[in-house]
Amino acid sequence: MAIRSREMKDLGTQVAEQLAAELLAGRWGPGDLLPKETELCERFRMSRPSVRSGLQMLTSLGIVRRVSGHGTVVEAFEDWNLLDPLMTQWMAQHDTPNPRFLSDIFAFRHAVEPYVSAMAARAATARDLLAMEEAFIGMEATVRSDVPNLADSQGKTYSDYDVEFHAAIYRATHNIIWTRMAHILRPAILLVVRTSNATAEELRDSLERHRHLMECIRLRRAEETFEAALGVMARTAYDLGLEKMASEDADLLAKWKGQVGPMGPLGNKNPRD
Repeated sequence: MAIRSREMKDLGTQVAEQLAAELLAGRWGPGDLLPKETELCERFRMSRPSVRSGLQMLTSLGIVRRVSGHGTVVEAFEDWNLLDPLMTQWMAQHDTPNPRFLSDIFAFRHAVEPYVSAMAARAATARDLLAMEEAFIGMEATVRSDVPNLADSQGKTYSDYDVEFHAAIYRATHNIIWTRMAHILRPAILLVVRTSNATAEELRDSLERHRHLMECIRLRRAEETFEAALGVMARTAYDLGLEKMASEDADLLAKWKGQVGPMGPLGNKNPRD
């Protein structure tokens, strides 16, 4: 019985993944009805319980809702649970990323990561610094190949190491919320990183910006770390064609930082000392 239930779940996942890919591609829009269960059963050549399992998975992610006697309705994009790891994984795997999702994830990172990085500069342990360095060494090694996103002997690309680098910074805050956010956002960050890391020249410039960020954290210069993180995001903004958004956000961040003051959370001196 348990084996049958697991097989049904696996088949349901296949249904959910395929329908999600089509929804991400815009085959159906908000308010549209998905095909009836009988049509989906015929299309996927699966039983109704398997199809229902897939639809239930989409329902739990806020992508669709089941309306009794009416069918399965596509929800508005804003209602999708985009931070669910499964959802972000599907988004990252999609061949043509949703432009809005891409820009929104970048806007989130641009607003958050300078502060998170500054926190890491004050809280990072030797183990955290080692994790950043190992990820950076991986980035550096893959850049030498001059072939963007070529996997190394461990099967990892520059983008994979890039994500590990940023995840290490989130963890280095030793704040359970930021640490958890790195886990949840990992596939989404990979999507932005993979999309922005397009050429070997861009990778080399990005690498030097990451090197500077890592050194600022190592030297525990929180305010310089904040600026270095902005520099990393500026490169990403340029590669994604989101310079205007980054510029507008940077103005707000500068005003916010100015209100904090040199002795606040971003200062080089800990107020508790």
